[in-house]
Amino acid sequence: MDNLNYMTPLDGELSAFISLQSRELNAGYWLINVKLFYEGKEVGTTSFTLQGYNQEEAENIVKNFKENAYLMKEIDDFLWGESD
Repeated sequence: MDNLNYMTPLDGELSAFISLQSRELNAGYWLINVKLFYEGKEVGTTSFTLQGYNQEEAENIVKNFKENAYLMKEIDDFLWGESD
C-alpha cells in the first residue's frame, strides 16, 4: 500500500493532515502521522501506532478520525495539555 493521505477539519479552525503508513515487514502494524493546522498555519505534529488492524480498518480510522473519541482526546491533550 502507498501512503494514504487525508485532510480533514477537526473543530472550528483546527484541521489535520493525516498520513497512514504500513509496515510491510510487520503485518497489522500502522503508523498514523498527524500534522495539525489552526487557521491554515501548522501548530504541531504527533503520531499514533495501530497494531492488529487490517488495511481497511486502519483506513477507516483515518477517514473517521474526528469521530474517534480517544484520538480526539489525545489531540486535545497534545495541543492544550491535560486539564482535570
